[in-house]
Amino acid sequence: MAEYVVKVSARDALKPGMPLVVEFETKKGEILKMKSSIHDTYFDRGVLKIAMPSYQGRFVPLPRQEFIRVMAIGDKVVYAFNSRVLDYGRDSESNLLVMYVTLPEQVDRVQRRRYVRIPLVLNGSFLIEEEANRYSFLTRDFSAGGMLMCTSKLLKVGQIIYVDLDLGDIKLASQKAQIVRYAGFNENTGFHEYGVQFLDVPPALERALVSYVFQQEIKLRKTREEV
Repeated sequence: MAEYVVKVSARDALKPGMPLVVEFETKKGEILKMKSSIHDTYFDRGVLKIAMPSYQGRFVPLPRQEFIRVMAIGDKVVYAFNSRVLDYGRDSESNLLVMYVTLPEQVDRVQRRRYVRIPLVLNGSFLIEEEANRYSFLTRDFSAGGMLMCTSKLLKVGQIIYVDLDLGDIKLASQKAQIVRYAGFNENTGFHEYGVQFLDVPPALERALVSYVFQQEIKLRKTREEV
C-alpha cells in the first residue's frame, strides 16, 4: 500500500529513545543509511541530540553544516525531516558520542499503513441506498478510511449506506460508504457490528480525517501516560 504523508508537530511525534535512520549523501553520490537514536529533544531551540550515527559498526562523525535526512521509527509510522549537523562530540553527562542536529517545528508523518485506526465511541446515523428510513449507530473504532459500526439494523455485506457523523470541527454529511465486513452480533450490547469503508472521499476531507485521527491518538497517549 502506498505511503501516506501528513505534517505533524515534532514536539508531539519525537521522543527520547526512538531509533533513527540518518541518510547522508557522499561526494560520490552514494546514500549512506546510518543507525542512531534520540538522546534528547530541545524543541524551544530547534535542536535534537542523537547518538553518533554508525555505519557497518563504525561511528561516522559527519562534518558540521552537512545536510542530512533523518527518519525516526515509531509504531506503524515513520517521522521524517531534513536536517543539518550542528556539532558532535562526547556528551558531558553520559560520556557517549553524540551529535547535535537541527530540528524543524513540523515533521512528515509517513504511515506504513494507509490509515491508522483508533478506538472511538460516537453516535451517528445512516440511510440505506434506495430507502427512506434513517437508522442510528455507534462507532467502536474509527479511521480516515472507515469505522467499526454497531447498529440494531441487520445489513448485508456490499450494501451502500450514507453516513452522518459529527466529529466536532469535521462533519460527515451523507458520506457514501459500504459495508465490507460483518463482525458478528454482540450479545452484551444487542448490536450487530460491521466494518464500514468510506467511498469517494475528497482529498481535502481525507487529509482532515487523517489529521483528526492523529490528534485523537495524541490525546489517548497522554491519557494513558497520566494514568
